[in-house]
Amino acid sequence: MNKPGPIPARLAALKTTPTPDLKQQWRDLFDSEPPPFNRRHLENRLAYRIQELAYGGLKPE
Repeated sequence: MNKPGPIPARLAALKTTPTPDLKQQWRDLFDSEPPPFNRRHLENRLAYRIQELAYGGLKPE
């Protein structure tokens, strides 16, 4: 069986990470204060950002 890499593990951990820790991750990854949105929004945006930094973002076109 393949062991999951660090990115899938980080993404899975977002579901159980306390909200204050999610907000700190936001500050670390976006260099700005987190928006006052709900937890699900934070999880989704953090998951996208983690993958974007690891694998690259969308193509300009």
